Amino acid sequence: MRKRAAQKMTKDRRPQGADRAPSAAEGHELSPKATHFLRRSLAGYRPYVPGEQPPDGEDWVKLNTNESPLPPSPKVIAAIKAATDESLRLYPSPTAASARQAIAAHFGLDAGQVGLGNGADELIEMCFRAFAGAGDRVAYSTPTYPLLDPLCRVHEATPSIHPTSEGWTWTPELVDDPAPLKFLVNPNSPTGTHHGRMSVERVLARSQGVVVLDEAYVDFAPESQLELVGRHPNLLILRTMSKSYALAGMRIGFALGNAQLIAALDAVKDSYNLNRLAIVAAVAAIDDEVHHRKIVDYVVSERGWLEEQLRELGFEHSPSAANFVFVKPSRGPSAAAVADALRERRVLIRHYDREPIAGWFRITIGTRDQHQKLLRALEEVL
Repeated sequence: MRKRAAQKMTKDRRPQGADRAPSAAEGHELSPKATHFLRRSLAGYRPYVPGEQPPDGEDWVKLNTNESPLPPSPKVIAAIKAATDESLRLYPSPTAASARQAIAAHFGLDAGQVGLGNGADELIEMCFRAFAGAGDRVAYSTPTYPLLDPLCRVHEATPSIHPTSEGWTWTPELVDDPAPLKFLVNPNSPTGTHHGRMSVERVLARSQGVVVLDEAYVDFAPESQLELVGRHPNLLILRTMSKSYALAGMRIGFALGNAQLIAALDAVKDSYNLNRLAIVAAVAAIDDEVHHRKIVDYVVSERGWLEEQLRELGFEHSPSAANFVFVKPSRGPSAAAVADALRERRVLIRHYDREPIAGWFRITIGTRDQHQKLLRALEEVL
């Protein structure tokens, strides 16, 4: 009877109409019906599965998708409202020209050194289109951003995967891999590991092809590698406005690199990949450095506080330079069981049941109130 009641409680707590994604451990495979017309190279294909998205407005502690705990700049909201007029009947600038110019000015680059994408994810996919053909090697470490595996399948590229060494660091095999396309996620997700300039330059110097440095979380880290753009023609840096600019819902990513690499991305991008509202939002966001700094400082401060609280609860933690913590309980039930029990209490985190990160949690930095609710729930569960 008690078990049946618990099952009913779990079912009742599930948000109605939620975008319920399988966990990182569950995976996701297309059904036989869906694969009937699929090309043969995608047999057994497992697409990337985003974190669960409960409906807006419901009372969930959502710490599973690395969104900002603070809202966007008021200047961004004002710019979007001002742009919501009759001009929406017209196509946007195909190059997102005003956003490109504003981002270039902010980083001291030429407009030709900046590319725009529908989030950094689209820019990653554009790199496959531009720099890696069918059968070409694409090198990256593991564990890292899980979008790279399915993109290799879609583009029929050959994944050249290099397990990280102690401390989740890059190995000599990755550094020396001659692949025409190589991805470095720095800080890395899900581990939060940050590699310094010397490590990045070593990879650039020994790589024969394009090195894509995904700096989605770099604003929360000690340093960016932007200064290397002018010294290494094979370097392409990717950034996003989803994290430190609080614009995950607008889907704005940008690439920084030499003009030849940016031109290659532009050659393969969709015609109008940023809409009018996203373009004005990007301009307003990059121009409000005070608000941007406020978000970054808040996240870094809360990250340190949350790591300390989890350490006191007996969690092992890997030093994080991102807007999340990467932790592992030293005892108790499995990661999946803990995540499920937290979900019953309307707290969402990301958990992993695959090696070498089995038993680890990735927890987004939220507000202090969200953190306290998480800690109370963990005390109950553990």
